[in-house]
Formats: sequence, C-alpha cells, structure tokens
Amino acid sequence: MAIIADKYYNLADYAKQFDPSGMELAIAEVLTQQNDIIQDMLVVESNLDNGHEFAVRTGIPEGAFRRAYKGIAPAKATTKVVVERFGILGANSVVDKIIAEKGGNVDAVRSGQSRAIISGMSNTMARQLFHGKKGDKDAFVGLAERYGALSGAEVSRNIISAGGSTSGKNTSIYLIVWDTDKIYTFFPKGTKAGIQRIDYGLVDHVDTDGSEYPAYKEHFEWKLGLAVQDWRYGARLCNIDVTNPPEDIIEKMCELEERVQNLNLGKPVWYMNRTAKAIVRKAASGKQNVHYTPDQVTARPIMSFNEVPVHTCEAIEDTEDVVK
Repeated sequence: MAIIADKYYNLADYAKQFDPSGMELAIAEVLTQQNDIIQDMLVVESNLDNGHEFAVRTGIPEGAFRRAYKGIAPAKATTKVVVERFGILGANSVVDKIIAEKGGNVDAVRSGQSRAIISGMSNTMARQLFHGKKGDKDAFVGLAERYGALSGAEVSRNIISAGGSTSGKNTSIYLIVWDTDKIYTFFPKGTKAGIQRIDYGLVDHVDTDGSEYPAYKEHFEWKLGLAVQDWRYGARLCNIDVTNPPEDIIEKMCELEERVQNLNLGKPVWYMNRTAKAIVRKAASGKQNVHYTPDQVTARPIMSFNEVPVHTCEAIEDTEDVVK
C-alpha cells in the first residue's frame, strides 16, 4: 500500500503559502519538531467563524426487489448536522529589558524564550488532541473521549481492549486516517492556520504589585479544532498495561487495522507514546510486518507497521484508567 503524503496540508505548508516573510514558517517548523501529530494532522479552514459544520450520514437506502406491476416505496438517505467547536490557546512572552539586553543580543534572548513557549503550546495542543474532555468548554473534545467505550455506541466497533490493569497504568495506541471528509483539524473561517504571533516590542509591563517596568512583549495565539467527520477512519487499541504488556499486541494491532474502513482513502498513521512503541518493538522482534525504512539515504529510519508509519506522541498518557 503506497502512502502519499504530499497532497495533505499541514501547518508548515500553510505558512509557506501565506507568509512570505518567513516568520510564521519559522514558528510552524518549531511546532513540527515537537510532536509528530502536529506535523501529520490535516489542516483546513472551517466553514463557520465559530466552529465547523458538516453532515454525517446516518442511514442509506438499501433498495428492494420488485416484481411486475408492483411498486417500490420511496427511500432516501438520512443525515444529521454536527457542529464542532475549536479552542483558543494563548500565551505571552515577557522579558525584562535588563535580562533581554544582557550580553548585547536581544533577538537571541527573545527567540529562546519564544521557542520555549511555542514548544509548550505544542505539547498542550497535542494533549488536547488526544485527551480533551467534553467538559472542556473552552477547548475541543479529543480522540480518547470520542473512542472511549467498548460498547453502547457505533464507534465501539473501532475500539479494542488489550486487557488492561485496574491500577491506572494503561496506555493506548491509535490508528488515524487523515482526510478532508474523515478526520482532520480546522481553524476558524477568515483566520490563519497555526500560531499567530504579535510582537509588541518594548513596552511598559505591570508586575503583580501594579508597578511598571520596561519589557519586551510578544503574544502567541493558536485557534484549532478537531473534526471526526467519519469515525470509521479512526481506531483505538486501549487498556495496554504498561507494567505487564500483553503478549498479543501485534495481533491486536492487525485486528485494529481491519476495523478501519479503508487505509487507502487518506493518510494513515499509527500513534503511540515511547512506552508503547518499546512494547511493540519488543513484541515485533523477528516478525515481518514491522519495518524501519529511511525515506532518504541519510535519513533516520522510520518505523512502520504493515506499511503504515508509526509516529511517537508523548501526549498519549501512561496513566489511563481501564476503558470499559
């Protein structure tokens, strides 16, 4: 199965297209270095300024056999409208003039501070993509909650349990197919993708006591939402006990692949944290469905499972409760 990735827009692609100055490109590149999912996720502009609206197919006409002089009752497909919300993640960089100008390289000091903030925002957004809760009114719902029950919902078909531990030492592996009508992220209509940076320069900043001091200030803001338009293109292997890993994890991953509707209709990626990746590597020793293939001669080898790339994401927790 060939994986074609260059037709999918990520944050760096948007930055190259819409910011000739290079500033947003630099921010996007910092982001993609921190979390694989940030680089992978498909990004589109939403059709609303307060969220993203789409229709989900809830039923299709199955047709009917007929005989001569006997009609067929009318039938139609049924849909429901879903509106996904987005979150606004913000941060400020404030560097005292004394600190910034110490050593005579203001730009380098400010750049270092900004990189740290951007890295932290990237980690926060990655955690939200996986572990965002319905109760997070200022943000969006993540993958763990969308694929969060072994029974009782249609989506449960795409969730497999690896056994699990009642001690709360569990993790999950996800298989996501990114595409514009399946699973993707979005930014509000009329805005820009990725982190937006406002440089206020040297300003009078107010400390906790209400006193002013000169400081260099920047504001960073990132608007993002997650749309699972077709749940059949995502799947979760949950209840992986990190203290006593399941011996059949490779078999479970193979089974999970078969739950996904079609791996050829989009950009499929496996996501797991370092703990789960080590478990998979150990279990895959000597097996033929796990490979390390560099995309260039000098590139670091990339792990793949049944030709689908395996990407690391530390935002996936090792402390999950048992999914029931």
